[in-house]
Amino acid sequence: MNKVYNNQNEIASKMRDFLLKCNPNIRKTQLKIIPYIVLGMILSESSVASDIAKSLKDDFSLIQHESVIRRIKRLFKNKLFDPYKFYDDIIRYIISNYKPKHDDKRIHLTFDHMFSHDNYTVFMITMRIGKQGIPLWFRCFKDKDDSNAFDENLLKEGISYVSSLFDSSYKLIFLADRWFNSTTLMQHIESLGHTYCIRLKRNIKVFVYDKKENNKVWKPLSELKTYKYHSKSFNDILITDNSYKTNIVISKSDGVNEPWIIVTNGSTQRAIKDYSFRFGSIESVFKNQKSNGFYIESVVKADLDYFSSMYTLVCFSTLFLTILGADYSKNSSCYKNVKIITHKCFIENGKRVKKRVLSLFNTGLTLFNLAFNSLKYVRLSFSFTLYDI
Repeated sequence: MNKVYNNQNEIASKMRDFLLKCNPNIRKTQLKIIPYIVLGMILSESSVASDIAKSLKDDFSLIQHESVIRRIKRLFKNKLFDPYKFYDDIIRYIISNYKPKHDDKRIHLTFDHMFSHDNYTVFMITMRIGKQGIPLWFRCFKDKDDSNAFDENLLKEGISYVSSLFDSSYKLIFLADRWFNSTTLMQHIESLGHTYCIRLKRNIKVFVYDKKENNKVWKPLSELKTYKYHSKSFNDILITDNSYKTNIVISKSDGVNEPWIIVTNGSTQRAIKDYSFRFGSIESVFKNQKSNGFYIESVVKADLDYFSSMYTLVCFSTLFLTILGADYSKNSSCYKNVKIITHKCFIENGKRVKKRVLSLFNTGLTLFNLAFNSLKYVRLSFSFTLYDI
């Protein structure tokens, strides 16, 4: 009889061991079902309880399908399950064992909101790994217009939390889009000893020299001159009614619909490149949780506690698959039994370039599906060692 590798119970057992490392005091009832829910989410590529239940076999095949669904929902509704504490235990363990790629130890962190139709709002901070990101900290809210999701105290709480994950040897760079044009957030990030790169709205006023007036005047950013082929920077410039002193760089206008205007307390020479990392680092996470992965938008009528617990396990699944993808890319010699095409070569401007065509998340998902119940050995690491790529 052929041996089957990476079966359901084996995977659940290894994941259970990892969760115990993160929190030895985790409740036994939670420890028993969570690994199977995560496994079911990955196999079904869904966050819907009935889909998760359908993908579970072995001992679950002996249980009525409706009973399996009730077990899953019971965890999501369990008042004794603190989803944010659960994820905190995991992310602190993973960051403490993070393997950076670059000696300068620069970490790009992005914060933004995600909307699941008009039903739920999530505020999230992600960490860039390769050309995408992993969830570090998040909070869920009911409805699209819940003011609590946009409260600056909440945003500062998340930023402070993420700051606490890393020791002083790391250089943290926080990235954000135009919604976060708040000097309060800028001051908070700077007070923690970190760098911000935030895109500004064009109607924000700045105090700059005007040739016609032969003096400094307040004028909107939209009136500042831009250049076609190079950026323009302003150091120690005052912005907004708060007269907050900072630096601004305006990107070149060639080839773009609208030049970026980036405010930073760091180097204006690096600000535009740093800000460009925002898109992959957080948009990829939201995409993986929606149409490219777990279809969280299929959950529409659940209460907030249910959604928060479900979403936390989606984040854990996203994290796990991205780590698997990074492990495959970093330790390719350990995967001789499986070949996944992650990069392809193209000719651009007469030069041969190598580009990634499969994200770390999808690499991990492909690897997991190839390894699950395989008749040949395929490595599946449950060390949860996070490599920068």
